[in-house]
Amino acid sequence: MLGTARRRRKLAQRDVAEIAGLSVEAVRSYENARRSPSREHLFAILDALRLERSERNAIVAAAGYASDGYELSPWPVRGFMFTPDEAASFIEGYPWPAFLSNDSMEVVAANAAAQRLWSVDLNTEFLDPLERNLLGVASNPRFATRCANLPEILTMMAAVFKGHHRGPESMDAPSPYFASILERFFAGDPARIQPFLQAWQTAVPRTPKIRWEYPIVWDEPGIGTLRFRGMVNPASEPDGLAFNDWIPLDAATWTALDRVKASPLR
Repeated sequence: MLGTARRRRKLAQRDVAEIAGLSVEAVRSYENARRSPSREHLFAILDALRLERSERNAIVAAAGYASDGYELSPWPVRGFMFTPDEAASFIEGYPWPAFLSNDSMEVVAANAAAQRLWSVDLNTEFLDPLERNLLGVASNPRFATRCANLPEILTMMAAVFKGHHRGPESMDAPSPYFASILERFFAGDPARIQPFLQAWQTAVPRTPKIRWEYPIVWDEPGIGTLRFRGMVNPASEPDGLAFNDWIPLDAATWTALDRVKASPLR
């Protein structure tokens, strides 16, 4: 599992060893199952890989250790948090766009209203988790041209990465995962690069909160402008999952959203 995660990040064992402060032989022996890592060493490797929390937890459990997700939120009540499947099913009944994101800012699932608004089918496209990272999506003309307040959204995303609870990201020395996201972003629409660089310079690191919000102004071709308040709330702290609800702000947006949901998928 460690080797698979490392190769997906396109890192050599020496890269992981250097970031984690371990020897190359230690990393190699853990991947080859010749030695079992201590909890401290395992967490150093997982921090170096910047895995999203559900994959991280699976590796921690496979090594025989308790998930660190409960250290972040030690709820003792069984079933208090949503499982990923429960959360995905829960948002499907909402009439407004809603989706699940993980602590790497990837879209894990989205309801029918969100997919119709975005003109996507997540069962058949954007299957690579990196393709679903919201920062990468922001450089895709398919979405970026319809987000009228994109500079504001880019600033919000930059603030999240600069204040990330796994450690702040930087443009000069990005983590392997963030470097992959930046590579995809810069390979996207060139018109989005300069606004993102400006957003990065001005963004203030966001202090993680259990509930927060962001605005969305969406220009839908042939229908008009839709205005939402994006509300973010935890779905599962151990899995790093959060609900994102795009709540329409006015009657005009509700009417426009009904038209979007009734129109054929483009």
